[in-house]
Amino acid sequence: MEEYREVRNRTMQAVADTVEGPKETVEKMAEKIADAVMDAIAENYRSITEVHSIVEAVRAGHHVQIAYADADEYADPCIVRACW
Repeated sequence: MEEYREVRNRTMQAVADTVEGPKETVEKMAEKIADAVMDAIAENYRSITEVHSIVEAVRAGHHVQIAYADADEYADPCIVRACW
């Protein structure tokens, strides 16, 4: 979750550094843009910490079940839970 907040904060900072205007207006714009970006990636977002945790578990021989959707592979857009 820490990385998720970091992505959001950096998105807001990039907007603030790029857009000129009244501080309050720019901050509101930055929040809207950051919210839109985070909403777009939220469903399939995996932080690097989560990815490392998954890799470590698989390497240790644990069965790991990860929710994901692959519309190209499956006609049904429901979530597929593969187990590694």
